[in-house]
Amino acid sequence: MYRTLSCLTDEHSGWVLPLSALICWVSCHATFGLLKQARESTGWAAAIWLVGTGAAAGAGIWSTHFIAMLGYEPPLSIGYDVLLTLASLGVAMATAFGAATWIRGATSATSVVASGILLTIGIAAMHFTGMAGVRIPGRFIWDEALVAAALAAGAMLTCAALFVFTHRSTRYPRAVAATLLAGAIGTLHFLSMAAAQAIPDPSIAGPDDGLARGALAAGIAVVMLTILAFSALALFADRLRRANHALASHGAALRVSEERLARALDAGSDGLWDWDIGTGQTWFSDRWLTMLGYEPGELEAHVRTWQRLIHPQDEPKALELLQAHFDGRSPVYECEHRLLRKDGSWGWVLARGKVVERCALDAPQRIIGTHIDIEERKAAEQQVAHMARHDGLTGLTNRTYFHELLRLTLREVAEDGDACAVMCLDLDRFKTVNDTVGHMAGDELLKHVAARIAGCMHPADTVARLGGDEFAVLVKSDPSGEYLGNLAQELISIAGKPFTFAGQIIEVGLSIGIARAPQHGLVEQLLFSRADLALYRAKAEGRNCYRIFDAAMDEAVTRRRELERDLKTALADGGLELFYQPQVRANSCELVGFEALARWRHPTRGLIPPSEFIPLAEETGLISVLGKWVLRTACSEAARWSRPLKVAVNLSPREFQQSDLPDLILGILSETGLSPARLEIEITETAIFADRGRALSILRRLKALGINIAMDDFGTGYASLATLQAFPFDKIKIDRSFVGQVEICPQAAVIVRTVLGLGRSLGLSVVAEGVETAGQMRFLIAEECQELQGYLFGKPQPIASFTEATGGREGSDLAIRVSPARDVVRMEFAS
Repeated sequence: MYRTLSCLTDEHSGWVLPLSALICWVSCHATFGLLKQARESTGWAAAIWLVGTGAAAGAGIWSTHFIAMLGYEPPLSIGYDVLLTLASLGVAMATAFGAATWIRGATSATSVVASGILLTIGIAAMHFTGMAGVRIPGRFIWDEALVAAALAAGAMLTCAALFVFTHRSTRYPRAVAATLLAGAIGTLHFLSMAAAQAIPDPSIAGPDDGLARGALAAGIAVVMLTILAFSALALFADRLRRANHALASHGAALRVSEERLARALDAGSDGLWDWDIGTGQTWFSDRWLTMLGYEPGELEAHVRTWQRLIHPQDEPKALELLQAHFDGRSPVYECEHRLLRKDGSWGWVLARGKVVERCALDAPQRIIGTHIDIEERKAAEQQVAHMARHDGLTGLTNRTYFHELLRLTLREVAEDGDACAVMCLDLDRFKTVNDTVGHMAGDELLKHVAARIAGCMHPADTVARLGGDEFAVLVKSDPSGEYLGNLAQELISIAGKPFTFAGQIIEVGLSIGIARAPQHGLVEQLLFSRADLALYRAKAEGRNCYRIFDAAMDEAVTRRRELERDLKTALADGGLELFYQPQVRANSCELVGFEALARWRHPTRGLIPPSEFIPLAEETGLISVLGKWVLRTACSEAARWSRPLKVAVNLSPREFQQSDLPDLILGILSETGLSPARLEIEITETAIFADRGRALSILRRLKALGINIAMDDFGTGYASLATLQAFPFDKIKIDRSFVGQVEICPQAAVIVRTVLGLGRSLGLSVVAEGVETAGQMRFLIAEECQELQGYLFGKPQPIASFTEATGGREGSDLAIRVSPARDVVRMEFAS
């Protein structure tokens, strides 16, 4: 330590240390700036930056050394060998270039240490080569311990500098690294100078020629200018890089945003269009084109492009709505229509648009809009509509749609003087097939019979399956007696041909009853009932034949009048009773309530089915009296239950058209003391279709009372979706015709699944009616149906059969358990 201090104070001028330190730090800072550019570049650019790094580092090391040597004042005269002095500069630059090349790709600590050791060797080599070029009349004696200390200290500081630079663990890594490297160079130089002692030797002549101090100072000045140039170059390059990086980042961000927007638009279902009305030009997004099967740029960007693609049947409505928006009569343009695809098919879209610019005369100048692909929704709606109008097993028209067509046809017959006929068909011995061969064979038989009957029909005629083995035909093509007789014989003949199922021969017969309009009536129910009377006559007279209605069959009408009279007596004398069918929570099979169903036990004819006396009550106007009795009796009974179970009551279409219905129900609730929240009113679409405005008003008033509203027989009417949107329903009841087919008919399963999804989307509870098997129950539970009702959980029975379930036993609760292995149902009461 003493030798080092002595060397600095006694053998060097006072200006040497600060000047050499400043020069060294500047060169080191420039070195790391150039090295940073090399690490961030590739190819030839990286090689050029590495050469600059080696030159700046080597020049800084060399300048630091010889500035110190200019201030070095040994007791002997001193000179410098030109070749060795220049060689020391070359050594410094070469080793610095090698270390820079190594550190550029360094990722591990080992690589950093190796680079630091190489650079330390270069610094030492430059120092001792430069000292070898010093000429004095004597020689140098070296302290090996101090030389080793100089190398060790220089290596440690150099490695530390490279670690700081590569790992950037400080706030100003370049400045800190430059300080550490400058310390390494200075420490190695001055410790090494302290290790050298000049000893005079008379045998060695003094330096006479060589590199003079002035020339050395000039060389140092040139090298210094080189270092400053490299510093300026590194600073300029760094700022240029930052500016380019910022610009590139901004551009990249814009490109990413544009790409994200483009991907989002292409991924969505919306095709965008922008119509400049002034120029007539229209821009279409790629999604708009691909939605219709076109390639980007394949269609000319003209306004008529999309307008001429509209289906001819939809164009008048679309243009009318567009004009209404232009005129300010509609805030937005919105229309569902079809567009022509490239392959010639038609695709449904929802068109929406809005004027965003207007000219000085307030005329529309620019409109922007979307075309949303609604093909899947339309297909689902069409499928729902088809299933609502057609039988799930045979694909024929169902009962509801058949009667709708019959009403329309009879209206046309009455107005235009035309004619038509109704044929009621019933298979003979079908029950025997089910009992002997099985229901699967029965279903196959029904499908084959339906196909044979449909194959005989004129395109103007309609075949329907009414249920079970009952079919009907609406004949409009030729309702003459001769044609009807020939057609009936043909149908009987083809239905009687044998069927083969699982190797077994199956034979059935066909009985047919016929009624003609206008001869036999122009009222739907009357005409149909007379065809039905003719069918019963055919069955009574031997089956496998046909009969046309005649006056002798009016005995049935007389019988119907007697039934009407007896129904009035039963309503007056309390001859009707209520049966209750359980409704259970699907996921737990726990009882949640009952549906109240009217039953008539005739004194002489026994239990008359509702399908017989309910239509009679509706036709005769007795349905209002019957409905009031059912509602009052059900509410009174439910009010006595200790458990707060709900009770559901059906309202007929005629009842629902009574404007005082909400007041009537409120009066019954007040009279019986039943909470409105426990009452559920079930209505069908038929009940609200006649007068939608009045129906909506009544429903809203009932809702305001706290009464729950359920849509019954959902899926059997053609306006179900629109009705759900317009009316405040709490619940949907899926018709039994769909539920009963979910295990055997994929289309029925799709419909039920669609309705359940629709209920979830609209926030409506869904009840499945007609659940008769555990398989149907499991399907409905898997599809997240909320409530179930059907023979699987209990047939309609008097309320006395459910005494414990309604709270007759203190704290009792009814749960319905189903064994998955046997599909066995049992009711349990838990306390």
